[in-house]
Amino acid sequence: MNQYNSCTDNHCSSGDILAEIHRLGLHTAGQPLRLHLGCGENHLEGYVNIDYPPAHHAVMRPKADIFADIKALHFPDNSLDEIRLHHVFEHFNRVEALGLLIRWHRWLKVGGRLHIETPDLAGSAKTILSNVPLKEKTAAVRHLAGDQTETWAYHIDHWFPERFHVTFTHMGFGTPEIIIEKWQKPPHLANVTAIGTKTADIPTEKLVQAADELLWLSTVAATEIPTYEVWKKQLRSFLTYQPVHPEQKASQQTKPVDFPLQSDLPLDAIHDFNQRERDRWMAAKAAGIPAGSKVLDVGAGTCPYRQFFAHCDYVAHDFKGYHGEKLGGGTEYGNIDLVGDITQIPAPDASFDVIMCTEVLEHVPDPVAALKKMTRLLKSGGKLLLTAPLGSGLHQEPYHYYGGFTRHFYEKFLPELGLQVTEISPNGGFFRHLAQECARVSWLFNSKPELLHAADEELRTLFREKLPRYLYAMDDKYMLEDFTVGYFVEGVKQ
Repeated sequence: MNQYNSCTDNHCSSGDILAEIHRLGLHTAGQPLRLHLGCGENHLEGYVNIDYPPAHHAVMRPKADIFADIKALHFPDNSLDEIRLHHVFEHFNRVEALGLLIRWHRWLKVGGRLHIETPDLAGSAKTILSNVPLKEKTAAVRHLAGDQTETWAYHIDHWFPERFHVTFTHMGFGTPEIIIEKWQKPPHLANVTAIGTKTADIPTEKLVQAADELLWLSTVAATEIPTYEVWKKQLRSFLTYQPVHPEQKASQQTKPVDFPLQSDLPLDAIHDFNQRERDRWMAAKAAGIPAGSKVLDVGAGTCPYRQFFAHCDYVAHDFKGYHGEKLGGGTEYGNIDLVGDITQIPAPDASFDVIMCTEVLEHVPDPVAALKKMTRLLKSGGKLLLTAPLGSGLHQEPYHYYGGFTRHFYEKFLPELGLQVTEISPNGGFFRHLAQECARVSWLFNSKPELLHAADEELRTLFREKLPRYLYAMDDKYMLEDFTVGYFVEGVKQ
């Protein structure tokens, strides 16, 4: 087990690979010779299991008998009894896939079997178009696209029953048995298996002609004839063990990093976007509250939003137990009207039209109990305005109990408490969050200049300005909600 077939770093001749198989005792003369290609962690008994060396895997620990590149393998014609692949074939582009089918047809004996399983594009599409939860739909997309943890771990072509049927029939594998399966538990991933049998020896030139016909089926218009001609040329090159896409030689000159995007906002607006966006959201919400409404600010601290609710009956609450630095840099509380634990706010039930609670829940031992109390204090039809981080460093210790709150937290608990969720908006995405953390690195340099070593100004500029400007602009172009700094949430009491 796990012997490295060093001859396949480039490619083995047929004699080399067969000699290696026999040297390792993986096949006995007179017994069927069956290959399991791209075995991953699934070692099949009775097969020669082949996969990339472990260094090529970021996650899996392949249990291969021989480590090799599938596209570089050589076997004699009519030497194999079976070739089997599970969730490997989709990693080859359309030209490589057809080229491999030609090779495998030649290697298999008449009566030999080809067994291929891939994600089912048609079944996955049905999942995506159905009414299942979004998590199952995105799982189906990931199933089609690959885990993408390595340069090879992308699914770059897609298969479904009809395509397998036509392809196997064209390429000399008879009328294949098609098996359609779906996981019995979420996320109900869809797979398709095609099992064909080599019915006769077909000359290579006829197999190439059949592959050309299949390539034509992939064109979308007659104007793609130049593309089709490139595919045909690539196919013939692949059959001589040349790469479909030769690697470009790296430039000998090292160029300085050129940031293609740069935000032109004032630097302090980029550094402090978290607070500024939260202030804008609260100001917009306050502007829509009718004059005279009774508003409770829970965990108000320095009362930064009192000014936004000057047209309302504003009441501030806090437990007043934290004596360190607060919002704005000071240590003093604002004018607090109600003092007490957040789960025991001294006010009658159903006495407020609006309750806000900003950047407080992470400091509460039991945030659901706190939300329950706030809901009781709201009038029917009243609004609850919430913000809390999803990712933040420790602050206001020791009163920091949670790393952050996901959208799923609000979607689960607010309805259970009788609140209809009317808004959940992310405050920036991954890149904007990263811009903030780069700025935090530059602030750290101010207190720890020894971290700079000899690259003083270059590092300061990179983390203070260039990276934040680039990442902030990237967020506008490609917003990834997976790691927002937090959510703006509105709920209405039913």
